[in-house]
Amino acid sequence: MAQAKTSNASPKEDIDQLGEQVAALKQDIAEISQTLSGLGKSSSQAAGDHVRQQAAHMRDAGQEHLYSAQHKAEELGQQAADTVRNQPAAAVGLAVGLGFLLGFMTGRK
Repeated sequence: MAQAKTSNASPKEDIDQLGEQVAALKQDIAEISQTLSGLGKSSSQAAGDHVRQQAAHMRDAGQEHLYSAQHKAEELGQQAADTVRNQPAAAVGLAVGLGFLLGFMTGRK
């Protein structure tokens, strides 16, 4: 950083020193801008990495839930098939009853 110097120099020397200080200040500002730019880039990269990790985690969790739901649906379907095989009369009676109920509910008045 530039330091202000006080002396009993001539006005020409003061102007020259002022010019040097302004040039040093411009250099400092340029370095600060580069540092902030690099910080912004690294922060955006870190945020992007975090978002990608979260998306991958959510995708994996969603797939696990999907597989679990598929497995449960297959189990329920197998149980229903077993029940129909073991108690065919009850299954036919239930189907007729549900058909009558749905027909009654959706019938036109």
